[in-house]
Amino acid sequence: MILALACLFTAACSHPEDDLCDDKCDCEGCSDRQYAECLDRYDDRYADADRRGCVDRYDDLLACEDDTWVCNGDDKWSTSCKYENDALNRCLD
Repeated sequence: MILALACLFTAACSHPEDDLCDDKCDCEGCSDRQYAECLDRYDDRYADADRRGCVDRYDDLLACEDDTWVCNGDDKWSTSCKYENDALNRCLD
């Protein structure tokens, strides 16, 4: 219970999807609706991965996105995660 309360007051317990959408929207200047859509895309992708037993590949993709994201000079957020994205897509097919 103490750990759960500690999570309420620290950023260490935030979800990686929230952090990635924050970074993307800080880069690209998202509206509230666009931010919500970003979170929804991650939620949908996680639900598919969970349903098909692909959560490990989903987690690999999130870790890659967190490690490699950049905000290019033209305010475009991108990652270098083609391999991880392809592996997740193959698992989901």
